[in-house]
Amino acid sequence: MILSIRTKLFIAIFLACLLIAGGLAGILQYSLKRNFLDYLNEQESRSLLQLEARLVEVYESRGDWTELERNSRLWTFILDSAVRSSFFPANGDDAEGADPQLLASPPGSYREPSGRPPPPPRSHIAQRMERFISRIVLLDAQRAIVKGNIRLDVPQDLHELKSKGKTIGYLGMHRRQRLTEKVDVDFADRLQRTLWMVVLLLALPMAGLLSFLLARHLGRPIQALRRGTRQLTDGNYASRMQPAGRDELGLLTCDFNQLAERLQQNEASRKQWIADIAHELRTPLAILRGEIEALQDGINQPDASTLASLHQEVSHLQRLVSDLYDLSMSDSGALSYRKESLDLIAVLQETLALHSTSLDEQQLSVDVKGLNQQPVLIQGDSQRLQQLFKNLLENSLRYTDKPGQLHISTQLKAGWVDILFEDSSPGVPEDALPRLFERLYRVESSRNRATGGAGIGLSICRNIVEAHGGNISAAHSTLGGLEIRVHLPLQS
Repeated sequence: MILSIRTKLFIAIFLACLLIAGGLAGILQYSLKRNFLDYLNEQESRSLLQLEARLVEVYESRGDWTELERNSRLWTFILDSAVRSSFFPANGDDAEGADPQLLASPPGSYREPSGRPPPPPRSHIAQRMERFISRIVLLDAQRAIVKGNIRLDVPQDLHELKSKGKTIGYLGMHRRQRLTEKVDVDFADRLQRTLWMVVLLLALPMAGLLSFLLARHLGRPIQALRRGTRQLTDGNYASRMQPAGRDELGLLTCDFNQLAERLQQNEASRKQWIADIAHELRTPLAILRGEIEALQDGINQPDASTLASLHQEVSHLQRLVSDLYDLSMSDSGALSYRKESLDLIAVLQETLALHSTSLDEQQLSVDVKGLNQQPVLIQGDSQRLQQLFKNLLENSLRYTDKPGQLHISTQLKAGWVDILFEDSSPGVPEDALPRLFERLYRVESSRNRATGGAGIGLSICRNIVEAHGGNISAAHSTLGGLEIRVHLPLQS
């Protein structure tokens, strides 16, 4: 079963809330038990204050702990009366018929009463008090056990008993380590059940509702992106989305809009390129067809002039197809580059030497004064760099008025080298400068079909420069024409 991202978000958020609620409930349950146990131990510790006063009275009336050591009932009576007066202060000290004269009797005079009826069945309160009393320990001044459970260790917290400024003993109580009384266990269980009922009946529905709302909120822009992507797939590149915020989804929406805009531009460029290619191919084909039909109709004769005209159009068509092929290979990154360490100035001078004849025929004087005589080493492909310089030279040859000038210079900067080609008039309009490197773009005022240019050479130049890690730009020349600046990184 395939789950939507909204469902996955709901499940993940709900499970996270469930784990948090369960963890908090478990921690609260443990903390509740411990705090309740500490509360009971604290209550019992406060009850020892009544017992301290009684034991001091017994010691002062007897002079020592001998009577308590011999008489267990006296010890039980003192504990019982003190604890009852602490737990049930309204009942007084003589609960359940305790003898108030017991403490005042002389030492050794206490005897077990005879003829009394058997004690009534013990209630749970009496049982609880009995278990509480069994955890009380009395020590003498030398910390020897006088009364209490000797099977247990000496309690950690001892209350010092003093009489007339003299320490006469110590009183302590073993703290509870767990809940043993049924009433306490039942009370703790009721609190735990209430806690889990709150978790099940309140926390879980709220977690489910919040998870649903949050999953829907997060899933809404994702669904919108999915619909927008489907529109792009269908070719609707004009589709745009409204960013819903500045978070990751909002940034993703902005990226989607940029992608749609780029696709729309590429689609428009593709259509324009196809139209331009059709136009460029249609003109030489129309001329060839007209020349051939004129020959077929006998209007023209197959003389040298007619054959030269046909050859010129075929050459132009061949050059155009070759440039289109090079441009398509360059755009797709299919041009192979074999980079090595080379002297860029040597490659430039070699290219100038190869085109010296063409430069002289077009009456274009080249000034290379200031060209660095020292080697300028870069990592590059000599064949592609020669193609770069060849296209730049042909650009000046085609569009510079005769006689013309071409200045070539270099500028070294930190880690970079700039090569400048500056030619004489005619110039290029300001608004046309940023578009000179676009495919098939031509400035109508200076470029025409008679020159043979199709607006492809500079596009190939841009791809070659970018493949070498640099950039190329155009500006107005100080000679009245065009300045091309090639910016390349030096070899590190």
